[in-house]
Amino acid sequence: MQIELLIHEGLSNRMKPVQAALAAIALVVLPVLSAAAQDPSPIPPCGADVSPVFPTPEEAPAIASWRGAELDRIRWVPPACTGWSAPSSSRLIVAIAASFRFEGDLQSLLARAGSISALRNVRYWSTTERAWRPLALDAAALADNDPKARRPDFAASELTKGSQHYYWIHDNRSGSVVYRLRVLERDKDRVVLARENASPVRAFAITLFEPGMLQSVEFIERRSDVWTFYLLTRIDRRASVFASGHEASSVNRAIALYRHLAGIRTDREPPAVP
Repeated sequence: MQIELLIHEGLSNRMKPVQAALAAIALVVLPVLSAAAQDPSPIPPCGADVSPVFPTPEEAPAIASWRGAELDRIRWVPPACTGWSAPSSSRLIVAIAASFRFEGDLQSLLARAGSISALRNVRYWSTTERAWRPLALDAAALADNDPKARRPDFAASELTKGSQHYYWIHDNRSGSVVYRLRVLERDKDRVVLARENASPVRAFAITLFEPGMLQSVEFIERRSDVWTFYLLTRIDRRASVFASGHEASSVNRAIALYRHLAGIRTDREPPAVP
């Protein structure tokens, strides 16, 4: 299963490109992959249990998803460590769990996370064009939530617990979007970063997501001799109407972001979804 825009009957064919724009919103929206065995519930690494479980560094990232009806059935409530309010009503929850080897410290990983301009060098596999494409045409850290307030990339020393930052992404699908980045936790071996769209996401004069309707939280932690990466994303139920679809490029965009953080060549063969 994937995320795609539901085109209502009666809309003209020229509105269908809006569907393609959704594939570009990978900083906070991840696609849903069908799996033979669905994890019972999303459990971020706030305690001993994690779902989906972390694979080894030699294995591909694990991806699991839960739609709104399933979340209602299991009465899922966002754990406090996500920073999401308990009544958060989600249309979709997606989790990615991965692990990787890295000889540096958390400070070095945070430097990568804060290097917003480097996203212009990240490449993902476009299943539509059958080629590697840039994740962002342009990207910049911001001094505030004004997209014109460009500043140098965030230094690791700026990403302190409780701090809040803004950055801007531009691509040829969803246009320009401002995101808010909050540091929920940070110590020498663990950091928790929360992101959400601070500006509306629009395509072809249609507002797809109002501010705050696309959210993610990522947990980066040293565990023994490896680092783990857990990304939990949600789409608010009040967002534009969605239905299942097949936007495989979105999967590859998300994996490209993980590879960027882990120091893996982002266009390394094979792509996550060919």
